[in-house]
Amino acid sequence: MIARRNFKLLLAALIIFTALDVFGQDPTYSQFDANQLYYNPAYAGYKKEGRISASYRNLWPNVPGKQFPGPLSNYMVTGDAYISVHDRFNAGIGGFVMQNVQGQGYLTTTTAGIMYSQHMPHIRSKSDIMDRFDIYAGFKAYYSNVHIDWSKFVFSDQLNANYGVTGPSAFNQTNISSRGYFDFDFGLLVRNNFRGRGKWFNEIGFAMAHVLVPSTSITGSNSDVTRLPRKYTVTYRSNVALAGDNFFMGPTVLFENQGRFYEMNAGVDFYIKFKSNRDAIPLSVGIYNRFSVFLKNLQTGQAKINTSAIILALNHRGNFSNGKNAVGYFVGFSVDFPYMGLGMQTAGAYEANLGIVIPYRKSNKMKCPFESF
Repeated sequence: MIARRNFKLLLAALIIFTALDVFGQDPTYSQFDANQLYYNPAYAGYKKEGRISASYRNLWPNVPGKQFPGPLSNYMVTGDAYISVHDRFNAGIGGFVMQNVQGQGYLTTTTAGIMYSQHMPHIRSKSDIMDRFDIYAGFKAYYSNVHIDWSKFVFSDQLNANYGVTGPSAFNQTNISSRGYFDFDFGLLVRNNFRGRGKWFNEIGFAMAHVLVPSTSITGSNSDVTRLPRKYTVTYRSNVALAGDNFFMGPTVLFENQGRFYEMNAGVDFYIKFKSNRDAIPLSVGIYNRFSVFLKNLQTGQAKINTSAIILALNHRGNFSNGKNAVGYFVGFSVDFPYMGLGMQTAGAYEANLGIVIPYRKSNKMKCPFESF
């Protein structure tokens, strides 16, 4: 019988090659508010603060692979800043570094890039207390490197029912172990403060990733099957004040499509402020449902339902010291509870984020919960 260790190595390899066969798929995050720059570059400078943040996601910890950072893990560091010249030219700039690890770490994808967002002139009427509309348009340019360690893989012709792994593989392992490529994304974002009264806020965003449809083949192939499909992301959020400006709640919807993969995250966010004189909202709680579908055949619409999950998220923002312009911080944590597909035998997913916030001079712009948290 194949040894348990060898079985795990084979299973990890199968998971990686299965992921490659799905024409490549970007990682996804459970906490949208903490990973806005990942989904849409128009969010650069969005909160009119300087931010440095780190996110870590461990998907399916029970799958064979690295104990740390995890068998299917992703971690990212981002930073962005707001630029304003006499309130006539407003923009956001940012940068990021991200790495995705699969299996025992034999397949890694490392990405680094920059982003820019142009903040359009504010739209308001004479009777508005705050801006009625804010519009943003952004792009992200980046370089990615895919690396694979062929020597660590176990192939089917090396397996023996009695002795486990035996001898070298007949597979012609290429000397090429990595491939790099350039790519870029773009995004649009519109926020509305209903009648400029600061009581009901709506936000809708659209982004397209992998505009260049780059090939990710290690062997250098440029065929259609090796290309990373464009990813389309649509987001909608709304929040209504229910107790002055101390309590807001509303829906959050995130839809993603990449090739034959479709995913919908939908749920409710609660923003809770304990003191009315604070600009920042210290507590955010969210509950969402993730439903994902992979279409086996685009013509027939035959579908395979992937693991869907209930997501619980908790985020906190505070200051290191007293004072209106004190440097702040934020921390967040979320857990995915799968209820379809592989279910809880995967151990779900865990995600953590933390960051530093450098406040700027406050002005009488739109101050919605999304921006204040």
